[in-house]
This record gives sequence, C-alpha cells and structure tokens, in this order.
Amino acid sequence: MEISPLQNVEFSAPLNSTSEVSGANTDITFQYGDVNEVIDRQNTQKDVEQFLKSKKGNIELKEQWIGDDYILIKGDGETKYGQLRSYLGIPAGVLSETNGSLKDTQILKDVTKIYLNDIGWYRVYPQSEIEAADIKAQRRYGNHFAGYQRAITNGDIKEWLR
Repeated sequence: MEISPLQNVEFSAPLNSTSEVSGANTDITFQYGDVNEVIDRQNTQKDVEQFLKSKKGNIELKEQWIGDDYILIKGDGETKYGQLRSYLGIPAGVLSETNGSLKDTQILKDVTKIYLNDIGWYRVYPQSEIEAADIKAQRRYGNHFAGYQRAITNGDIKEWLR
C-alpha cells in the first residue's frame, strides 16, 4: 500500500486461488482524494504547457552548470504579472522574490527571470481548520509554496521549450 503526495491511496495485491493459475496478479487501484485537486492539477499542467509553447519566441531557457535552471521571459507590453502567474502556476510572492517588488497589476515590460522550480504549482484544499491555520502561518513567515502542490517537473518545462 502506498500513499502518494496527493494523499491518494493505491493498493496492489496479488490474488491466488485454487481455480486460477498460480502466481496470477490482479492490480486493484483505489484513488481517494479531492476531485477538485485532481482537476486543478490537470488544468495547471495544460495551462503551463499551452503558455510555454505559445510564447516560445519570447522565452529563453537558461540551463545552469551549478545552480537552478531558469527562464527569461521578454515583456510584451500587454500581459500583467498576475496573468503570467496564473498561466504558469506560480504562487503569490514568488516573482517578487526573484525580480524585486512586483504587483499583479503591473504590465510585463522588461525581462522577467523565473526559476523552473517556481512553475507549475496548484492550490490544495486544507482538510481541516488546523491545516488551514498552519498553511496561513507558513505563508506569513515566507513560505510561498505552503498549501500548494507541484503538477509538473522541470523536465516537462524543458521539453515544452525545445
């Protein structure tokens, strides 16, 4: 039995009986978890992929020998930082840590640096008031990723940009 990062439980069991051939396996998978989180995860994957593929000409991938890989997005004079965060699944406050103080209402004019690890996050739903209070406290103390799960990998991003 395994519990995945999405709080899903998966169970696989080999079944043996006298009427079956010895050693026959049947996989039984049970998925438990919030349906909204599964939908949010899939939507985040789709939105990030579509945005990166459509804006390839304005995005430069920087793969580092030492350190974290990142992308540089050239401003188009129309997109706001809030929209960019939404398209790329970036939690609030993350872009400001990398690029100085930014507001969601500001228009993307200059080159913006975004680490690959900051892309592809979706909000999870707290299961209790205690968990919600813990998430709020973590955010208050600077953990912008508290209450979020990642839907994609850095490898996915690199593949979509090539």
